Amino acid sequence: MNRVKEIRNKKDLTLLDLAKKTDIATSDISQIENGKKFPYPGWRKRLSEALEVPEKELFPEIDKE
Repeated sequence: MNRVKEIRNKKDLTLLDLAKKTDIATSDISQIENGKKFPYPGWRKRLSEALEVPEKELFPEIDKE
C-alpha cells in the first residue's frame, strides 16, 4: 500500500493543497491514497516532488513490480 496519505498528513497538507501543487485532481489523489487507483508514472513523480520524498518511499509496491 502507498504512503501518500501518511506523508501528506505529516506535512500538514490537505488534499486540495497537494492537488494544487501537483495539478492532479483531488478525487484522483484520494483514490490513489485509498488504493482504488494506481498512479501513472508521471503522477508518481509529481507527488514525490510535491511531498519531497523519493517515489520508492511513497510507493514501496513499485519495487515489487
